[in-house]
Amino acid sequence: MKRTLPIQGLLLAFALVASLGCSGRIAIQDQPAIQDHWRKLIILHTNDIHGQLLPLPATWIKDRDPVPDTGGVARLAAYVNMVRAQAAADGDELLVLDAGDWFQGTPEGGLDNGLPFLEMLGEVGYDAMAVGNHEFDHGVAELESHLAALDIPALLANTSEPSGSFLKGTVPYLIVERAGIRIAIVGLLTLDTPSITHHSASTLFWADPAKVLRSLMEDLEGDVDWILPLTHLGFRGDKELVQSVPGLPLVIGGHSHTVLTNGHRTDDGWIVQAGSKARGIGRLEVWIDPDSRTLERIDPSVVDLLEEAVVGHRNAKVEELSQRLLERSEERMNVVVGRLNQDLIRGKAPFQTSSQGNWVTDIMRAHTGADVALQNRGGLRSNLGAGPISRRDIFRMLPFNNAITVLIMSGSELESLMERTVEGEHKATLEMSGMEVFGQRKSGSWTMTELRIGGQEVDPTAMYRVAINSFLAGGGDGFEEFTFVKERTKGGPIQRDVVEEVFLASESGITPPTENRYRFGTN
Repeated sequence: MKRTLPIQGLLLAFALVASLGCSGRIAIQDQPAIQDHWRKLIILHTNDIHGQLLPLPATWIKDRDPVPDTGGVARLAAYVNMVRAQAAADGDELLVLDAGDWFQGTPEGGLDNGLPFLEMLGEVGYDAMAVGNHEFDHGVAELESHLAALDIPALLANTSEPSGSFLKGTVPYLIVERAGIRIAIVGLLTLDTPSITHHSASTLFWADPAKVLRSLMEDLEGDVDWILPLTHLGFRGDKELVQSVPGLPLVIGGHSHTVLTNGHRTDDGWIVQAGSKARGIGRLEVWIDPDSRTLERIDPSVVDLLEEAVVGHRNAKVEELSQRLLERSEERMNVVVGRLNQDLIRGKAPFQTSSQGNWVTDIMRAHTGADVALQNRGGLRSNLGAGPISRRDIFRMLPFNNAITVLIMSGSELESLMERTVEGEHKATLEMSGMEVFGQRKSGSWTMTELRIGGQEVDPTAMYRVAINSFLAGGGDGFEEFTFVKERTKGGPIQRDVVEEVFLASESGITPPTENRYRFGTN
């Protein structure tokens, strides 16, 4: 096999390759009938598990009362065991893959910065796992330490150390042999990662996924029969990838949490993704002609991990490790701390604040005495329903260990910031408290006309106290403006703890504010 160069070398050696003859290109307009001499490869794939140890309600199943639950790591591992046994009995081959974001998002996934959860995933039986952006949430050094401690086949081809070497504990691709062909599985990660995770990710070298993939295809030509991208780019990023790199029969993706129940057809093959939170598992039946060593047919699906689907195929080691994690988290997390009088809903519509965003930013502003509080939507991860609220519920809403930071900013700095978020190319709806944004929408374009703080038009020369979370304070989600602010507090309280204090102090329950703090008209 040819030696693979570091990323910089790959890019220097890059030559545009329209398609690769050995990549297994198939015409998918008409799936061919299965032939007797073909061999079957079953590929099971997950993505964006986010530390989801326990099953969740299968709310999309409408014909069962009560609604069944689905997923969780124990059922995931049991399903892999079941398919592995069936494949062995039928003479089929099996490949088990994950497309990133392994542990961040639950109390169990957060224990010891994700290490024990990752140890449990290692017992599921994955052949390869792509690195996701949330793997960097505790810093590059912590990720490298995790990978050194565990035997995880971690793939990451488009990121390297400043020295040019690949991240410690990762390889750009893994070559496996299944059903008589050699397959190179290539890990690719979104270029947004440095702006949406720990600041240390910005010290790494990030290369365009499509360019790296084309370079690897050239480098591996003649050594493998099929190159399979295992990506954490999001559905849109995967579609851009197949447009930039023609001839890909299959892309297995993650990052956008998209449920592609029967896959998405492209000109040359398929893009697949299995949602998130281990609620289901992607299943691909790939038919291979062993004589020509080519892919002939791909049948994609997503399987709900209902309890009855995995009876009798337990993975004892996974269940043992799962129970240990639950015992560590359950005593604290299942405590009821308050009550919601109505649903607390995340925001999705552009430039429309949500009840959840309003309430969380109101809490941040009240706790710090700030003039303004701002919150990125990506930091609010789950709706909460009316009724009793536990610490686990609060963790679901605020899973990241973000501290509240207060910055001292001028009125002109705030005006520039909000004008960019409304009118610039990088549009991102910020939730807010103590501030209102006025504007107009015309022919699909947004224009900010006025900014008010405390009910008064902002004074460009005045200095304002602005409460934000530590992720934003470090320039997260592309808000580099915050990193230039020198006057700031350090070591503030964790958002989640402050929210819990408000619940505990409320005797009558919480009724969140629902007004929209973006005052936009149309003309």
